[in-house]
Amino acid sequence: ALKADAGGDLDFYRLCGLKQPPYIVRLFLLDEELRQRVGGLRDISARPEELATLDLPVSRVYIVENLQTGLAFDDCPGSVVFMGLGYGVGTLARLPWVMRARCTYWGDLDTHGLAILSRARLQLPHLESALMDQHTLLHHRDLWVPENPQYGAAELPLLTPAEQSLYSGLKRQRWGVNVRLEQERIAWSYAWDVLVP
Repeated sequence: ALKADAGGDLDFYRLCGLKQPPYIVRLFLLDEELRQRVGGLRDISARPEELATLDLPVSRVYIVENLQTGLAFDDCPGSVVFMGLGYGVGTLARLPWVMRARCTYWGDLDTHGLAILSRARLQLPHLESALMDQHTLLHHRDLWVPENPQYGAAELPLLTPAEQSLYSGLKRQRWGVNVRLEQERIAWSYAWDVLVP
């Protein structure tokens, strides 16, 4: 019988003698000039070490939590969007051209989204957040769903004071029980005006 490892996950590849698939990052190039540098490709999925060799002249990097949100992005000069990295956002620090760009993270507005943001700032200290504030949360009250379970930590060290206040409010059930606003529930017209003012 197959057994789970100490972390609780089944190590299928090790047990079957198979090579584990590589970690892949997905991004869209949102600028025609950037696309011409990689043979016209818009949608790229590759290993981080391969993406690091591209040396793209990117001025703006957007990082979003889910694919549906990433698919909604229109072209934007000098910009790319990464999607679906979860707690692996810090991997982007291995890409020199990302480190030179203005980076914006937009995750789900819940305790895990804020935990991802805080952890990502360990490798991307200049990382900004968008649509992860109290105003956005309260403005979309009719779109809330429950977050189960919440992230465990009482505080997150790398949040701004406003972000930490929001995190504390969510943890203390200030606005309701386990409040969560998933990013894809926000109207795209509203989000786009904030992301690309």
